[in-house]
Amino acid sequence: MAEPALGHSDGALSVAGCLPGAAAWPGKASRLETFAARSCRARHLGSFSTFARLKKIIRMTRKHNDLVELVRILLKWRKPIIIVTVIAAIGTAAFSWFFMPDYFKSSVNFYPSNPIMTDRQVLYSTTVGEIEIDYFGGTADVDRILTLAHTSRMKDYIINKYHLTEHYGYDSTKTLARYKTKKKFEKNYKAVETEFGAVEITVWDKDKQLASDMANHIALTIDNQNKDMITRDKNVVIQTFKQDIAKKEAANDSLANVIEQAKASGQRAERIMQLETQFETSLTDLNNSRKLLEQYQTSASNNFSTIHVTEEAFPAIRKDKPVRSLIVIGATIGAFLFMLILAVVTENYRKIREEL
Repeated sequence: MAEPALGHSDGALSVAGCLPGAAAWPGKASRLETFAARSCRARHLGSFSTFARLKKIIRMTRKHNDLVELVRILLKWRKPIIIVTVIAAIGTAAFSWFFMPDYFKSSVNFYPSNPIMTDRQVLYSTTVGEIEIDYFGGTADVDRILTLAHTSRMKDYIINKYHLTEHYGYDSTKTLARYKTKKKFEKNYKAVETEFGAVEITVWDKDKQLASDMANHIALTIDNQNKDMITRDKNVVIQTFKQDIAKKEAANDSLANVIEQAKASGQRAERIMQLETQFETSLTDLNNSRKLLEQYQTSASNNFSTIHVTEEAFPAIRKDKPVRSLIVIGATIGAFLFMLILAVVTENYRKIREEL
């Protein structure tokens, strides 16, 4: 039985009928005629696997054609692409070198101490192992330290102490000078928890010594503010004890006068002994209160630190930012991709206009 002929006669199988989109391949139909005819026969005979492979080949061919078209556009536009890319690289390098100053990084690392260490019960415990505590603070203590590090009070204090408005080159008489100073400081300041549970304070500045000084002083200021928070409630207790002791002293003085008057008036011995017993009990209570007051005053003393510094900040040996090489590479790649996209869009726009 003769094979159906390829052509446009009635009942004939054409390349366009077997290969959708084949008309878009000028000059290639003759190369596909044989394969199309066989595929059509296989399709009419019920072989769908061959047709599926044919569709896969078509998709691969289209992808290949897209890649070829992209390479063609790239070669056609190579001069403007190269020129713009080189200009972007040189311009970015010059800008980063002359207009982006070096910034030096200094960091201080420390662990918060456990506030329980300064508690009265711990300081005056008489039994070994009576209270089990950790020497270093926990998550709540780290969070409290980080909260203090990010407060406006802390930032404003550092800005004022080191005259950062003038240091950053802003006119302090301007309305937005303070706002800009704070924004720039926040950009060059970081307080985070490390992966080991410590707190790290980092400062960047054009002056390496100033960056180191600020980092260390921020840690010291955090320590002082943290101590104030811890001792605040203790000071309230101390004031309460002082008021209570004053009342007890007045009561004891009054009771002592009563005893003296009883003795002078010749009252009964039982009455005098009763008053003296009451006085001794009151005096013992007063002495206990005085002892507790002394213990709380010791506990609330500022002669302790709430942080344990593991690494102080030192002036950096080399600058930390900007990383000019990455800036130049990023700008160069960006310019290249921009020009490539512009070339593709322009070429396709021309084709669309020609078809219209």
